[in-house]
Amino acid sequence: MTERQEPSIPPTYKDRRTGLIVFGILEIAFGGLALLMALLLVVVATAATKLDTGAANGMDATMMAPGILLHALIGAWFITMGVGSMLARRWARALLLVSSWIWLVSGVSASIAMITFMPRIYEQMAETGQLPREAAIAAKYVMAGFVFVFFLLIPGTLVLFYQSGNVKATCESRDTHLRWTDKCPLPVLAVSLMLVSWAGAMPMIGAYHWAIPCFGRILTGPPAFAIVLVIMAVSLSLAWGVYRLNMNAWWGTVGLILAYTASAGITFSQVTILEFYEKMGFPEQQMDMMRQMELPQGWVVTWMLVWLGVFLGYLLYTKRYFTAPK
Repeated sequence: MTERQEPSIPPTYKDRRTGLIVFGILEIAFGGLALLMALLLVVVATAATKLDTGAANGMDATMMAPGILLHALIGAWFITMGVGSMLARRWARALLLVSSWIWLVSGVSASIAMITFMPRIYEQMAETGQLPREAAIAAKYVMAGFVFVFFLLIPGTLVLFYQSGNVKATCESRDTHLRWTDKCPLPVLAVSLMLVSWAGAMPMIGAYHWAIPCFGRILTGPPAFAIVLVIMAVSLSLAWGVYRLNMNAWWGTVGLILAYTASAGITFSQVTILEFYEKMGFPEQQMDMMRQMELPQGWVVTWMLVWLGVFLGYLLYTKRYFTAPK
């Protein structure tokens, strides 16, 4: 049975039950759209396979599998969280707040990258005749709108709502059981959730010939598969240790991030991004398009170093919650 806890709510607060229901309905709708997108991708992949048009159109049905799985997982996540929000469950508020913060921070960095590089790519496509200039201009505005809505507006709104003290008090007053999310500080729960997500995303590399950077080389096939399994096992083990506030797990997470970043950084300082895409098995038509776009090589290492600094800084912030092993 779940342990019952006296709600630590303020003596007076505004009940946000209606808001929790409204946000829950919107989250279920968003999850439904993600599932529909996954179904659409399945139909497209199936049609491409049956008609044998994948290679001709620069489309590989196998390489669409990660996108299908990702949309399906997003759909299941938001439907589950939406139901939890409508029921005012403490675990739903905690997970939505943590995941929305991760989404927002990732969205900010992705927005900067896209705003920096995508306009240049559209301009190159217009100059080479791959896209009419008017279409290239329209694409830039559409891209900017998409980035604002899905990378900033939606996660920012979720953060503002679920971080509210009134929302927290409403969930605690209506759900008096001690949930598993209550046993770990939310900043630490975010680290654990990121490690689990990383482990869960690793098998998707299989759709790209298991291509993975490894200290100056791009490994594929069985050796890369073995490394993926090791990373998954280590990530899941660290996620459990982090959740339990074990200091060894905190240091292990730091070590894992440093090792992976060093491996990728060394690799992409010696191997071009186009060589990496070739190892991943991208169709020749897509490779030709990317060659014409003249993708900047240095941005890969630059963004990895930026992310390394941000994540290590955040880990240092969470260190206060961990206890030394006895």
